[in-house]
Amino acid sequence: MTTAKHLHLLFDEPIMEITELDPGYSDHASDVWLVKTVTHERVVRASRWHHEPDHEFWLGCRELFGIDPRFMIYFHRNTQILNTIPDIPAPHVFDIRELDGRETIIVESMQGEVLRDFIHQPESLLYSFGVWLAKVHLIQYDWYGNAAETKCEAKGRFHQDLARTMRLLVNKDYQANDAISDRLDEMVAKVAALPIPEHFCPILVDLDPSQFLQHHGQIRAIVDTEAYVIAPREFDFISLEYVLDLESSRHVIAGYTSLLEMPDLSLYREVYRYFYRLLGVQGQVELEQWMAQQSYFNG
Repeated sequence: MTTAKHLHLLFDEPIMEITELDPGYSDHASDVWLVKTVTHERVVRASRWHHEPDHEFWLGCRELFGIDPRFMIYFHRNTQILNTIPDIPAPHVFDIRELDGRETIIVESMQGEVLRDFIHQPESLLYSFGVWLAKVHLIQYDWYGNAAETKCEAKGRFHQDLARTMRLLVNKDYQANDAISDRLDEMVAKVAALPIPEHFCPILVDLDPSQFLQHHGQIRAIVDTEAYVIAPREFDFISLEYVLDLESSRHVIAGYTSLLEMPDLSLYREVYRYFYRLLGVQGQVELEQWMAQQSYFNG
């Protein structure tokens, strides 16, 4: 396993200081260190996975979108796409190397502190976040999968693939959870009846304030991009309903609608929420509580 004492193998000059960075939540995909050498600071990320993901979040992401946290091609390609939008930069990638049998990526050190929540933030921060989100959504695709293109499937297959992935996750991880397993057939039937969303774009499956850095009331960077995929934009708003409140959502909507109309979530909310609960994007919440979350976006 990669430890701090091995990191000197990645650099051509002496390391002065190593700090392990805690993302502030459990089950994160990568070990992350801030490395200070004589001349610069870099962030080193190494996947914590040594085998194919086999449960919940990363299993679902691999099956539906084709991403695998063991490989840094997804982080790299996602940052390239996000950096076409200067508003909230992603870290520049300097190198990808193998260390102790794991792919390791060396990236730019971004300035700021982890954004702990969206709810208690200035109106200007939330508005600008909404503008940035709309700019990301303006990058459209006619397929779903991932930006590294290790999976590219026709949009018409999306809900069929979603239903297959839901069955896989329930059979693998939720057989003993009656509340979840008892709803599976109903949700599979409902997803089969849904129209295919019109708008596929980059979305962050685990969209959460902790993926961002802030400083002096502004979002300065997005630093965790492994779980960006190509999917219906409705997914980002499903995530946001769990991390916003009514007031903060209004400011995000105001920023977003300065560039794009909001999607109508009414057809998709129930099924997409069920899928996100299977992924455990906000932990092991009771299904009834999860599905009853207040809706802040139209529809």
